[in-house]
Amino acid sequence: MPVLDDLDLDVPAGGYVALAGASGAGKTTLLALLGGLERVQSGSLSVGEYDVAALTGDDLAAYRRLTVGFVFQHFGLLDALTAVENVELAAVLAGERPSQRRERARALLDAVGMTPRASHRPGALSGGERQRVAIARALVNRPRLVLADEPTGNLDEDTSVEVLRLLESLQTERGCTLLVVTHDRALARRAEHVVTLDHGRTR
Repeated sequence: MPVLDDLDLDVPAGGYVALAGASGAGKTTLLALLGGLERVQSGSLSVGEYDVAALTGDDLAAYRRLTVGFVFQHFGLLDALTAVENVELAAVLAGERPSQRRERARALLDAVGMTPRASHRPGALSGGERQRVAIARALVNRPRLVLADEPTGNLDEDTSVEVLRLLESLQTERGCTLLVVTHDRALARRAEHVVTLDHGRTR
């Protein structure tokens, strides 16, 4: 069953786009395709100079690791690791030297206001704090594309706005492209562009 059908989408480098639409419209599938987590079955998909649809094996893994940063609704942190270790893990997988990755992880935790909680494990953090750690982890490898799938879905209204503001400020400072999936129309309107998916097509 096709999830995305005749979809035509062009996102400018450094842009900020919100993806809206009802459940089942294809929003999460689109992020998974852009992030190299799902394979394109027909059509073309390019991110910068990468022909994502053609990437395989180590090249696809390197694209996911170095070009894309993911922020998930359910945070995706490892309970056994501290906040700084969770952030550092993505850099470990990228082969960074220990001193460099720890320094960058701490700098990112400072950027998201989590330095005082760097040694805490996820179970000791609030939802908003866990999402801040997840944002820092998404940025540790300096991605050009940040994909956020309902990043405020588990947060209260005030914390949701706070987390969106943080993502927006980091996107501006670092010049990365930001795509955010949200069901909240008010939050979607914060983006430069709002793309609504309807049965796998844009409208």
